[in-house]
Amino acid sequence: MDIVPNHTSDEHEWFIKSVNREDPYTDYYIWKDSLGIDENGTQIPPNNWISAFAGSSWEWNEQRKQFYLHQFTVAQPDLDYRNPLVIEEMKNVLRFWLENGMDGFRVDAPGHIVEHIDFLDEPPTNDPNCPPMQFCQLQHIYTMNQPETLDILWEFRQVVEEYELTSREKKVIMSEPTNNIVDTMTFYGTPERPLMDFPFNVNFVFDINNQTNASALKGAIDKWIENMPAHATANWVMGNHDQPRNRARQGEEFAMALSMVNLLLPGISITYYGEEINMDNTFVSWEQTQDPQGCNAGPEYYQRFSRDPERTPFQWNDQPFAGFTTGNTTWLPVNENYLTLNLEAQRAAERSPFKIFQKLTAARKTDSVKSGAFDHQVLSEHIFAFVREAPPSLSYLVLVNSGYSETQANARASFAQLPDTGIVYTNTPSSNFQIGDVVGLDAIDLPARGGLVISYLPLV
Repeated sequence: MDIVPNHTSDEHEWFIKSVNREDPYTDYYIWKDSLGIDENGTQIPPNNWISAFAGSSWEWNEQRKQFYLHQFTVAQPDLDYRNPLVIEEMKNVLRFWLENGMDGFRVDAPGHIVEHIDFLDEPPTNDPNCPPMQFCQLQHIYTMNQPETLDILWEFRQVVEEYELTSREKKVIMSEPTNNIVDTMTFYGTPERPLMDFPFNVNFVFDINNQTNASALKGAIDKWIENMPAHATANWVMGNHDQPRNRARQGEEFAMALSMVNLLLPGISITYYGEEINMDNTFVSWEQTQDPQGCNAGPEYYQRFSRDPERTPFQWNDQPFAGFTTGNTTWLPVNENYLTLNLEAQRAAERSPFKIFQKLTAARKTDSVKSGAFDHQVLSEHIFAFVREAPPSLSYLVLVNSGYSETQANARASFAQLPDTGIVYTNTPSSNFQIGDVVGLDAIDLPARGGLVISYLPLV
């Protein structure tokens, strides 16, 4: 379950009582006095902090005669986690959902939970490409990744562990990452004081683009593995609700090739809905825009900031609204390609992104992928490859071509344990191979931007 601890709605009972200064809710939120009144007769906010959705992070409340902090929308006032009562309230929220059958939580925006106690102005980024009063205007050194954040995550983790002890059921608690890998790794905690089971690894989202070569792909993997604590488990994310879809960023073929990487690397694979059928971004007009981040940017900049294109309805079939609803409308428009790009059609097709996804998830159940050895190599400028093997079990060779032309790879030159031949397990659509084909591992043809998974029995 997605849990958003940073804020509540401004319609929440706690906030309404806090506005009225009804104890114990008076200090549940971050309230600050005005610095005075400017020449226009407007209340001056406590500092220069800018919301993630643009504009000041402070909103004047005429009834209480103070500003409240909102790091996101005006309708989402920040809770004050320096108040022990707030921490206990949120722990009770977690307990409630655990008792009602939740298998675990994804903690949203953990880096925003605590602010610096002195409420100092944040320094500018001096980014010439950042429009006025956008989040990118400031270095968020006082509103993100404060040391006390880890203490809050520890409190959340304790609730989950307490429930596990009494229920004898394993639960999971994961989180969004923060804006740099060093701070993100602290969310794992330590063996003595574990925090999140894992924070999301978004290296593939931000470090891989349509010009990426094999070395950069290997580097994105190594960046996580080399920074990860020794006790931790890796995880891999190709896309999320905040960035353009994998297909929109990488193209149709390479998005499927990267799914092979994502699903067969060691550790946890995370799939954003729609990736299993290779959904694309959807054009959303200004009039259709719902995302506050896009709305606040205005019609000139909304396409740069809106996250609506990657959030449109899942495409189940070729019926109205792609089978997503029997209603008369949807919150966001359905992609026009739903008539041909939908789950029902891909289930029926002989080859499709969904069929590839099924093959990859089946491979994840094998010993080689669950616990086998991992070796990854750059074979050439554009060919990246890795093996997952657990002799004498069936093992897997994964090859990806990041280049824009067909090429040939010699995998045996880099992986000494490979036999002469292997069997095509699955491949991207442009590949000339068929599933089940026998292929020589010293001369493997790879299509432009394509991928190939070959099964083999390793030499021992």
